[in-house]
Amino acid sequence: MKKMNMVRPTIAIASLAVLGILALVTFARGIGGGVTAAEDDRFRINGTTLTKYLGTDTYVSIPDTITAIGDEAFSGNETLTSLTIPDSVTQISYNAFKNCTALTRVIIPDSVEKVGPGAFEGCTELTSVEIGENVSSWGSGVFANCNSLAAVSIDTDNEYLTYYNGAIYNGNMTMLYQVLPAREGDNYVMPDTVESIDTYAFWNLQNAKNVMVSDKVAGIPKQAMSSMGSVENVVIQNPTTGIGEKSIANNANLKQVVIPASVVNIDRKAFAGSPNMKIYTTKSSTADTFGRNNNIPVIYEAEYPTDFMDSNTGLEEKPNVGDGSSTTPGTTADDQQTTGNSTGSTGNDQQTTQNPSGIQGTEGYVHPLDVPEEKDVIGKTVIVAGKAVVLMDNHKGQVYGIPNSVAADVVTEDSEDQTQTSITVTVESSNSADDDSIAQRKFYKQKNLTEYTIDETIEKIGRLAFSESGLKAIVIPDNVTEIEYGAFMSCANLADVTIPDTVAAIGTKAFEGTAWLDSWKKGEGDDDFLIVGDGILLAYRGSAEHVEIPDGVKQIGSEVFKGHSEILDVAVPASVEKICAEAFRNCGSLTGLTGCEGLRTVVRGAFYGTQISEDDFKK
Repeated sequence: MKKMNMVRPTIAIASLAVLGILALVTFARGIGGGVTAAEDDRFRINGTTLTKYLGTDTYVSIPDTITAIGDEAFSGNETLTSLTIPDSVTQISYNAFKNCTALTRVIIPDSVEKVGPGAFEGCTELTSVEIGENVSSWGSGVFANCNSLAAVSIDTDNEYLTYYNGAIYNGNMTMLYQVLPAREGDNYVMPDTVESIDTYAFWNLQNAKNVMVSDKVAGIPKQAMSSMGSVENVVIQNPTTGIGEKSIANNANLKQVVIPASVVNIDRKAFAGSPNMKIYTTKSSTADTFGRNNNIPVIYEAEYPTDFMDSNTGLEEKPNVGDGSSTTPGTTADDQQTTGNSTGSTGNDQQTTQNPSGIQGTEGYVHPLDVPEEKDVIGKTVIVAGKAVVLMDNHKGQVYGIPNSVAADVVTEDSEDQTQTSITVTVESSNSADDDSIAQRKFYKQKNLTEYTIDETIEKIGRLAFSESGLKAIVIPDNVTEIEYGAFMSCANLADVTIPDTVAAIGTKAFEGTAWLDSWKKGEGDDDFLIVGDGILLAYRGSAEHVEIPDGVKQIGSEVFKGHSEILDVAVPASVEKICAEAFRNCGSLTGLTGCEGLRTVVRGAFYGTQISEDDFKK
């Protein structure tokens, strides 16, 4: 009995301790509770990449073992209001926090070097953003549809990004990345240092009604000024020459676009979905002809405001960004606030010194062929019959679009992501129904499976067939012709893979996260192109701006060049017959392809996030 009396208090104390722990856990996970690394059931982690957060907490502290926040890791989370990103993180990937509609504040630490396209897209309550000093790679549309974001703070030591009056630019302000959706002020006058405009730069503006483009911008690229929520007037300046596909499209409130005579190339879809606009231009100009041919009203007398001052509240001093932003001798930065010195820049004074668009004539316009060439010029654009013909060395300069003679079938394949669901049990499927394939998820998550011999009758390896298993090596026999999505994904110990040349199709992420592919990406072997099977380009690890795909490649595989923002153009040999899904996804600087003589098929989505559209390949 004494022993029992001694045990009972122990049980009681233990029970109280357990209850206390449960209470603490409950409190920690309750409303406003935080998430720590110990609660790893809420974090899906592949190596050091956070691939998915599954919790519903309002505050999250990301584990300090994480180096990358993966694609769409927090996407669609409607409860997260704030978070801590540790100094271990160097990359925030594509759509990482897309549509986190409760998120209000973000601090991007100094450790972060790359912020991917659409990283915070649709964070409608986001009002405070601090960006560290080492961000050197910035994706397109990072803050698209962030309807409450009017300003950001960028570390003054950051040499790669500049913030000025409600907009984000590159370091020397030659590239406009984005005008923030909630930027204050009716007018946005692009600084005269800007030469290029990024995709989605003006997406869903809430306040701006009038926009003036810099006179150094040669062309308005695809989607650059599309879906501008409140914009009514756009002024393009002399000597801009081109307006690209859907570059000023889907603007319900747009009333007028000022197009100077220097513009000689307008894509037929440039203004698609902007039903109420007029074109203000000169008679007999390209814009005049375009308007009349496309049932767009053309006017020859201005109807837009002449006081294009920057009306942002609390006008900031323009940053000193070097030679690119120097003012005209005898003037100050404040005197030269607007592009082309078209207006004054401070207070509410109205001072127009010249017509900013050059619309009344062509006195200031110099034809490109009349400009003397510098010694380092490697290309020349000549207008022939209203079309731009680019003459250049394709391996030393940028090209645009695709060769005119190229046509291919544009196909839509089933979404590869549909199988990326939260599977928590092993699915044992029999092959009896289909003896020539290994069934989907046949050996999924079987960690004790370290060896396996594939029967020589097998022709297809199904989706996720060996994913997250313990395989160490695999020899794929000659009968196999297809390896489906994620077949060997996240087999962390799979270091030895043999793929025969009978394999003609490999799905997205088939070998993602394997030791074999990771070793190659880290430098094993001499070539930057991993070519397997029947001419399938499976992976690329280079960093060149001008890429030459090796002759003999038949397919450019899924996601091969995904996120390579440094690539400007790609030489595609005649051997290439197919470009697979997302092959060039988010290659934001990609402006063109050369070659492509043998191309037969392009999978829709292959060029998502680039200046090229799959529709360009249609016959």
